[in-house]
Amino acid sequence: MGRAEGDAQRLAVVVHHESGVELGLLTPEVPLTLGRAEPSVLRINDRRLSRVHARFLLSDNRITVEDLGSKNGSWIAGRRIEKAFLEIGDELRLGGVCVRLHALGRAGQSLRFEGDEPFRRAVEEEATRARQFHRPFALLVVRAARARRDGAPPSIEEHVHRWAERVHGQLRPVDRMAPYGADAVQLLLPEAGPEEAVRIARAIATAPPGSGTPLVVGVSLYPGAADTVEALVELARAAANRAAPEHPVEVTSTAPWFDSSTGAEGSLIAGAAMRALLATARQVSASRVPVILQGETGTGKEVLARFLHDEGPRRAQRMVRVNCGAIPKELVESTLFGHERGAFTGAGQLKQGVFEEAHGGTVFLDEIGEMPLAAQVALLRVLETGAFSRVGASKELTVDVRVIAATHRNLEGMVAAGSFREDLYYRLNAILLAIPPLRERLDELEPLVHRFLRLANEGNGRNVQGLEPATLELLRAYSWPGNVRELKNAIERAVVVARGALLAPGDLPVRVQAAETAKRPASAPAPTGSAAPGLEWEEATPARKQMRSYEAHLLEEALLATGWNRSEAAKRLGIPVRTLSYRMKVLGLKKP
Repeated sequence: MGRAEGDAQRLAVVVHHESGVELGLLTPEVPLTLGRAEPSVLRINDRRLSRVHARFLLSDNRITVEDLGSKNGSWIAGRRIEKAFLEIGDELRLGGVCVRLHALGRAGQSLRFEGDEPFRRAVEEEATRARQFHRPFALLVVRAARARRDGAPPSIEEHVHRWAERVHGQLRPVDRMAPYGADAVQLLLPEAGPEEAVRIARAIATAPPGSGTPLVVGVSLYPGAADTVEALVELARAAANRAAPEHPVEVTSTAPWFDSSTGAEGSLIAGAAMRALLATARQVSASRVPVILQGETGTGKEVLARFLHDEGPRRAQRMVRVNCGAIPKELVESTLFGHERGAFTGAGQLKQGVFEEAHGGTVFLDEIGEMPLAAQVALLRVLETGAFSRVGASKELTVDVRVIAATHRNLEGMVAAGSFREDLYYRLNAILLAIPPLRERLDELEPLVHRFLRLANEGNGRNVQGLEPATLELLRAYSWPGNVRELKNAIERAVVVARGALLAPGDLPVRVQAAETAKRPASAPAPTGSAAPGLEWEEATPARKQMRSYEAHLLEEALLATGWNRSEAAKRLGIPVRTLSYRMKVLGLKKP
């Protein structure tokens, strides 16, 4: 390993079984066998284990697990394996016993590494909470700064287990950490605003004397850089790839709510479902009339907005994107229309707004459904007259802009509910372009995969050549709720963790690997012990439906008794607020 055992990061196999938890330390080049009885080194008295079930080996900076012909098998993400490479935080099931690979501190304490899927769920729960209570949080990607970008695997010194403890020492008790390949980790910093997030990032990147490998950090912030989990993750990873030892901390977006330099990445890939839509978009690109782009999160609304702008006569001017969902309510009008010096506390100088920035070009109002009603009134006036006033000014300004709005929400339903102005809706809705989700555009999937594979290779210094056929089948089987952006993130992660020249099924995120399981007929029983840790065989049995109905009833009863105050309801139920928010989302519980 290149260091004395007392100084190096230690790795351990942690086994969770019916009687408790057992831990076995991994020593370089020394096999660790796990099973029910001798001659296994790590013995767990569980009848589902074979006498000598599996062998773990730390060798040449790689951790492998090998099934030794066990009766009940070794399973990763619902897939039976004979041999596999593991990363810190990975989980597997031996027979029916849950096993996780942990990094330990010098005193033996756990570094609280999580698997990719638990970490992702934590980020989604934090985003739900942050939106509800208008609070910030940050996502960080920390990686070893590598001088070479030739596709070679990380060296021993660059491997995450060499420096993870150093990162861990800068984190707060509430922060969470998950591995991202062999030489990077992801961090979730709840309730961390820009100053706190950057402070932690700089502390991580500041190498103490003799600490070894220099680290670089990419930071994405909510609200500001993006307002969806997939976008935040993508931006943090891109920022980490841009960072270098001479500028080790990269923060996404210094102008947090609008961006006048935004551009779609690459040209559009259009399958059969998109060709008619693009033909319509090309026809209306020359017009000045507003357009609404409607589609699920991650379908490519910004890419289509850029297409409309670039195909029209305004292509030489700016397209300014506004993230309506990320602007604090009290700053919406100032962001859109600017303000005079002294117009409010903190307005130290005159500032142009989005519409002035975009004069002669296009304003792209992303997530228009999140715009407060007060700002909707001012926007309606600009659309009707082209005139507005900066906050704190009496003089009117006139601009020439084309407005493109985008939303994943049902604006007609919002109009009926009174949360979106009817007159603004009809003014914007001169042309509506509905973008189909990726699951209805599967003829685009393979070309997109190869594009994202190339981009991931370039961004991460890898040289993955392609995909195994089984990997492509899994990608086709998955439903892609996050659409094209989720696909891009999944391919990048797969490229980072890949061990071979081709992407294997095991390189994909667990949720994508599980798509194969989900396709099984409902009548087929789940194999004993086959479920990956944290996953369940989702068979819609009457018992399962009854349990979900009962859980929903309990939660709704507590929420009604507390006036839909989640903190109080969580206290009544004896669960964390985040757990309550997550279960509400899963069960579809919404305040009337």
